[in-house]
Amino acid sequence: MTRCCRIVVLACCLASPAAAQPFATPPDASPPLDASQPPDALEGGGELPAVESGTEPLSAVRVSVGPALRVSQQAADGGLAAAVDLGSGPAGARISGTWVNVGSDRGLAEYRAELVIDFGAEKRLRPILGAGAGVARLDREHDGTVETATYGVGVLRGTLEYVLPVNGADARAGIDAIGSVPAIHEKGQSDPGAWLLLVARVGIGF
Repeated sequence: MTRCCRIVVLACCLASPAAAQPFATPPDASPPLDASQPPDALEGGGELPAVESGTEPLSAVRVSVGPALRVSQQAADGGLAAAVDLGSGPAGARISGTWVNVGSDRGLAEYRAELVIDFGAEKRLRPILGAGAGVARLDREHDGTVETATYGVGVLRGTLEYVLPVNGADARAGIDAIGSVPAIHEKGQSDPGAWLLLVARVGIGF
């Protein structure tokens, strides 16, 4: 081969792109997959869908219990209170009872039924208003014996309730201020005056 032919062959080899870059990546090759990411994360720009956590279901029936304090013109006495709340929306009902020193002087057993409006539906902190009627049995000591008188009472309740962050359960804690005013009483019974019940309670829904 002549010197001129050798020069031509060498120039062709140097000008070839494939010879100059034998390991170049083709333009249409896809980038390598990252094995650390789940398959769903690789779609839609690699962003995972947001997952809502800490949600609590709303129950239609809830039971709560806690200590109670009765404040009246005569004295302040402690006892126990329990309630059953009905309804999961802004309107509902409640059946409740309170027992303070039952069977002794200044004893009280009160049973109430209320219609309820929840001003904080679907929120954790809920101001609640309830109004209704009830039956109260008041004990008092007379000549060494305990006498019981029955009264019909009007009831107005203000509540501040907090939905506890418990996953999968409708658990709540609340503070009730319940005012009771005697409206109906047996003939010959004296008017005991109004009283206030303060209740701190916790409960759970079903």
